[in-house]
Amino acid sequence: MMKRLLLLLGLLFHLSAQAEQQGPNPPSQPLYQDVPLMILQRSVDTLMQNQPAWVIDLLPYLRPHDREVLLFESLRYLHQNNHIPDQTLKNWLLELASERPTVREAAVIDGYEVIRPSFDYPALARSLILNKVSAERSQLYLSELLRDEFQWSLIFRKNNPLLLAQQLDVMRAFRQLTPEQLDYVKLHMPDRLYFPDNNVRVAMAIGIGSDEALAEVLSLPMDQYSVSLLEWLIQRLPAERAYHLLRGAAENPELLYFSYSAIARLGRVYPPAAQFILAQFRESEHQELAAMVMIEMQSQ
Repeated sequence: MMKRLLLLLGLLFHLSAQAEQQGPNPPSQPLYQDVPLMILQRSVDTLMQNQPAWVIDLLPYLRPHDREVLLFESLRYLHQNNHIPDQTLKNWLLELASERPTVREAAVIDGYEVIRPSFDYPALARSLILNKVSAERSQLYLSELLRDEFQWSLIFRKNNPLLLAQQLDVMRAFRQLTPEQLDYVKLHMPDRLYFPDNNVRVAMAIGIGSDEALAEVLSLPMDQYSVSLLEWLIQRLPAERAYHLLRGAAENPELLYFSYSAIARLGRVYPPAAQFILAQFRESEHQELAAMVMIEMQSQ
């Protein structure tokens, strides 16, 4: 009881001190000044350690508005850092997920005025719970991949409503495999699978890291992940390797423009890439495209 009383007195002192401050708030302060930075920091620290007891003890002493601010800001920090709760924290999050915030505000969405929570901490609680589910699922997938028992067709099928979420967990499992293990997985992967995009195959190619694996995925029909891979080549590979792969990617008609653009950017640090674009501009069937990327480079 004495501990709770001291905690309440300390909180009231900080709130009173802030009410007396004049002028703009320092940028280091939290967005909502109703909850002192010290209290918010302590809340975040304890929750990141999966120990919600301190926050649970504090909440009954806060006004409803301050309570919702503290929960929202604390859970938002955990969400932004992809925190995976343990079972103790998950149990508390389940309670928060079922609550209905009392502080609400009006907003215009698609031309209609709606009333929504000002601090939607239950939504953040549900998201953090999904983090735990996702982590557990990726560990299951990892163990199945290592035992060569992974059921590809149960996930990668058109009528799977959880496909997008599950494929992210598969990719998380990929990151825990060595290049040799991932190459083995790719070799034994069934041929007829449904992939909604190139995300999984790009992740697999990056994990394997060989020129053959990277070139293979760059020959597929283009999507946003193919384009992102071109940038990855420039940023992460030695210039000579990246240039060779970009030249190969340009053989894919869908990636032609993006490959030329990437080669032009690589030319800033690798002269052969710049010379290639210049040669294409002087005499090639892609003369206009080369001119376009050269103009884009000059404007950047």
